[in-house]
Amino acid sequence: MDTGESTPALEVKRMPAPFRPFFLIAGLDAIVGAAVWLPSVFGIRAADSTGISPGDWHRDVLLFEMIPAILTGFLLTALPRWTGRREVSPLTTRLLVALSLAGQATFLFLSHSVGLALAALFVLALFVIAAGRVVAARDRRNLKVLALLLVFCGGNVLAAASYQVEFALRLGLASIIGLVMIIGGRVVPALTVAYAEAAGGRIAFNRFALVEGVAGVVAACALGLWVVAPQAQLSGAACALAACSQVIRAAQWSIWRSRVSSTVLALHIGYGWIVVGFGLLAIHILKPASLGQAAAVHAWTIGAIGTMALAIMASMIRKHSRRAFATSVPATGAFVAMTICCLSRLLVELLPSYAAPLTGLSGSLWVVAFGLFLWAFRRMLIPRL
Repeated sequence: MDTGESTPALEVKRMPAPFRPFFLIAGLDAIVGAAVWLPSVFGIRAADSTGISPGDWHRDVLLFEMIPAILTGFLLTALPRWTGRREVSPLTTRLLVALSLAGQATFLFLSHSVGLALAALFVLALFVIAAGRVVAARDRRNLKVLALLLVFCGGNVLAAASYQVEFALRLGLASIIGLVMIIGGRVVPALTVAYAEAAGGRIAFNRFALVEGVAGVVAACALGLWVVAPQAQLSGAACALAACSQVIRAAQWSIWRSRVSSTVLALHIGYGWIVVGFGLLAIHILKPASLGQAAAVHAWTIGAIGTMALAIMASMIRKHSRRAFATSVPATGAFVAMTICCLSRLLVELLPSYAAPLTGLSGSLWVVAFGLFLWAFRRMLIPRL
């Protein structure tokens, strides 16, 4: 078992470039977004130049800075294979990196609203690049990815304008959960099969188009209703149905029938948090006195997005370094830390008297998880010159 993710310099140079700078940026964003906010959990308020609360700053860094970086690295690398079009040029990648860094520097040191506006411009640029390839390839399958990118950009714009902020945040989060379900629905079963075959076994899934379609429609309706009517009983019922339909969908992937690697297991766990999020949201809406909305939100943001981000980034890096299922103690530790991070945050809702230590533990484990990820893949993300 490797203790890190090393690879020859020549092999690193052959790796497709797009994901490398953006996964590095995303990992650093994840660490900064939590580490700077952590002291406020214990009542320590650091001086800042943005004029917003630490909690809002923490939320916006992770939602509108970290997540777009992950999406960009993934989509710029995956779209050429999905659409059969040429790879993104190095110049385009460099321009996007420059725009991303400019937005983040503005957000961190100058103006919160202008930084969010630049983040929205960055997402719009990604949409235009992705749309050009999808439309040119007449790839109807990925039109829904474009639609969700555009919705996410809309939420970003509203947040930047400080207009209907809660609505904007729900819109942004719902669109990202939609993207996670689409991408996860492709990556999780494909990697499960690939690992089984690489290990000398064989596994076959019975994936039914009707199940996939119904699960997607029900989840889309539930997310849409939550965005526009977050406390309506109909929204709660739709979320409960979405949880059930996603359980049935994920059950088709038959994880219990195959021995899997830590990365593949993390993908299944990450997708499972989507189900938990829908279930907790249904409980909150239908019985608001019993559970706060924060439980569902953190099941999605920490459990689903955090875990899936680590697992998908790790999988893509390994694939393009020709070590698809190599094991790594730091990477496995990152998945474990993220799982405990989510569980700790959910315990805050059940044990409010321990809110500060549990929230502090959760935030610290988030930093540890992404720190371990960057350490595990440092030689792929920062190649030696």
